[in-house]
Amino acid sequence: MPLPPEIILHQPEWLEEASPCNHVVVTSRARFARNLDNHPFSPHAPSPILARVHGAIQEALARNPYFEDFFRLELATTSGLDRAFLKESRLISKEMERGGESRAVYIRADLKCSVMVNEEDHLRLQCFEAGLQTNKAQERLRQLDAEVARVLAYARSDRFGYLTACPSNMGTGLRISVMMHLPGLTLRRELEEALKGLPSRGLTVRGFYGENSENIGDFFQISNEVTLGKPVDAIEENLASAVGTIMEKELEARSLLHREGGLAVLDSIWRSYGILTSARRMDSMEAMKLLSRLRLGVDEGLFPGISHGRLNRLIVEIQPGHLILRRGATDETEQRDFSRAALLREYLAEAAQ
Repeated sequence: MPLPPEIILHQPEWLEEASPCNHVVVTSRARFARNLDNHPFSPHAPSPILARVHGAIQEALARNPYFEDFFRLELATTSGLDRAFLKESRLISKEMERGGESRAVYIRADLKCSVMVNEEDHLRLQCFEAGLQTNKAQERLRQLDAEVARVLAYARSDRFGYLTACPSNMGTGLRISVMMHLPGLTLRRELEEALKGLPSRGLTVRGFYGENSENIGDFFQISNEVTLGKPVDAIEENLASAVGTIMEKELEARSLLHREGGLAVLDSIWRSYGILTSARRMDSMEAMKLLSRLRLGVDEGLFPGISHGRLNRLIVEIQPGHLILRRGATDETEQRDFSRAALLREYLAEAAQ
């Protein structure tokens, strides 16, 4: 089952929208973990049960007109390349990228929401917004959750709240996360100190693609780790407070960078720009590092033709799945590296005009 052209060609709106605090916070995401009543959780369910869950969800959502605006993809018949594209677009998780029988994803046409079927839980509902807009992401998520609940009965306990495969997700089942760009703290080697208090507050730091992924390009996901016994307002307030503190430290670090090592920082930014605008071959790790420095320059007003939103889009466009499906690159690493460099040169040439 190939990806619909509407998904391949359409840019996620949340990447480019003008948004609050987008100089430090790239995106906000809100996610609910949900399971069907009277069914074993996905990790402990045999194949016939997973198939029954899959069928029940498909039949139920088909009855709700709200989901007419969603694309449904069966991951077992979706190619590895297409799954990589969906992961790069944040529409599925690294776990769902593996594919598998009785797994599906529902994707809203504007690419701001998706519903994963038979991941760790029967249902993972998620919504995105640009910048620091966790409240708006939650509002959208609550609407999505209500529409699913209209046609499906969730597993729930009066004592524990929503029941989930992992005990840390029980209760509200809510996970809020923000993607932060922290080059100042990274360059000043203050990142570990700035983040060390998060675990004691029930928060965690993850990589570019979330759980079980690495940190690249100075991008880090900050999210709550536990939902059991914590009301939604408390989760939101705790995360907002921590993100606010990290943001203050990041901006202070950037200020010190420019004040104490101004010429060296400017040299690093302009060298990055020079390589990005002239290189003929570039792997994704190098590109992310250089774009991180370029983003720091955008924050300082050095490149008025480049917006945060357009740069966010470029960070997604240079990923392997996007290069192959949108740029016609082959699956060979070297050819992708040439295609990536060409895309960067073209984009930055247009932005400089």
